Amino acid sequence: MSEDKASQNGGSRGEADQTLMGVAPPKIESADSPLRSPVFVRSGTSIADAEPAPVPRMALPGRSPRVPAADSDAAVQLGAKQAPATNQGQVALRYVESHPVLWMLLAPGLIAVTAIALLHAGGTSHATEPGRVPAPPSSAGAVPSAAPIGDRPSASELAKLESRPPESLSARELAMLADARADALHESARALRVKVEGNPALGKDPALQTELLRLADDARTSNDALAAMAALEAPTGADLLYQVWTRTAVRTDATDLARSLVYSAEVRAKASPALGVALELRAAESCEQFKAILPKALKDGDRRAVLLLSKLSSKRGCGPKKSADCYSCLREGSDELKATVSAAKSRRSPSFSEP
Repeated sequence: MSEDKASQNGGSRGEADQTLMGVAPPKIESADSPLRSPVFVRSGTSIADAEPAPVPRMALPGRSPRVPAADSDAAVQLGAKQAPATNQGQVALRYVESHPVLWMLLAPGLIAVTAIALLHAGGTSHATEPGRVPAPPSSAGAVPSAAPIGDRPSASELAKLESRPPESLSARELAMLADARADALHESARALRVKVEGNPALGKDPALQTELLRLADDARTSNDALAAMAALEAPTGADLLYQVWTRTAVRTDATDLARSLVYSAEVRAKASPALGVALELRAAESCEQFKAILPKALKDGDRRAVLLLSKLSSKRGCGPKKSADCYSCLREGSDELKATVSAAKSRRSPSFSEP
């Protein structure tokens, strides 16, 4: 109907007359047009409203402003100079500009990583260089440090310390005195050892024997004393070592060394027949071994073998219930063991003056 009326009236057909609702379609700008904006249409009218003022465009994150035409030539020249160094950066920047949503997601993470890197760089700049010990803060009233512990006092200083009462000495001074005394004692024992090794016949001197036994009781000098005993001529050295080993029931480093020395081939060869019996009795284990030693003990044994022989008289201690006789082979000649013990008691063992 509208087309017939329009043709009858002789008027030209506008864009609004060509639509079903009589409303002109909105103008569509091209994708590259800077004026592309939404078009507002008034409902119920047949003609398009006048285009309102363009709505200001909101800048999106990461979108760089457009460069005016006047500055485009200078920008092109500057970009040409920096192209070799910033080509990869520009490609990344263009990619981010074309994907604003990706930029919005990555921006907080990049900011956080940058902040952590700056904090780490600031902290390590104040760190101490490897291998360098920072100097302690100086103080006007600082107390000067004492002399190094490794420095030994002179003889005059030690003499002054010795002359003072112990309660007037400091802990460090008391320790210095103890170290000095230990060093002097050790040097004395070493000198005596060298002297005995040079002249083994000195072992006949009772005073020297007593001195060696005294030094053997001190852990600081026992090694030198025992070595000096081993160097003495027969049979004194072996007898002294046996006494150090057996005179106490407490096992120490000195007793272990004395036992090893007295059983060594060098010292064992210098042992007397009486000491040899005692050494064999201590090393025997079976009844047959003890039976083989009885004739030697009957002939040469002294009082050092009495206690070892008396243990063989016991008829208990073996078997599951410890009620069996461990030395039943010795019972065949009932008088042999008793005679051996009596003979050993009649012979005195070497005696040394204890310190």
